[in-house]
Amino acid sequence: MEGLKKLEKEVIEMNNPNVTAVWEYLKNRNDLYDKFKNEEKSVKQMWDFICNKAKKKMIHNVAMIADNLVYMWAVMYFIKSNEELGIKEQKVMPPTPAEIIKKNEAKAKKEKIKSDEEKQKNNQITLFGEV
Repeated sequence: MEGLKKLEKEVIEMNNPNVTAVWEYLKNRNDLYDKFKNEEKSVKQMWDFICNKAKKKMIHNVAMIADNLVYMWAVMYFIKSNEELGIKEQKVMPPTPAEIIKKNEAKAKKEKIKSDEEKQKNNQITLFGEV
């Protein structure tokens, strides 16, 4: 049950009605309860897996996927290992000091341009200002 609660908390945090609908289907499947305990599985990763599958079915930037197919993909995500599904663990690396400096410089440059534009607007002389 602990895996079920962990995943249910993720569903609430995602606040996505589509994810909630898929989750409602999954939690009614008693055969998956032991699969929910798998630490490598998460609701976000499940949703990314489903979205990637749907993108492969896309034609002219449109994909219409039947509910039962989405449910099948969700079940498949929990039944198979991430290795079998071709899902690689994404490790989030903190930005390097050089990246932080570059980001701050870009932000400062944008602010300077914005302030220069404001100064130009305020310094503009009008023909009717003297009347």
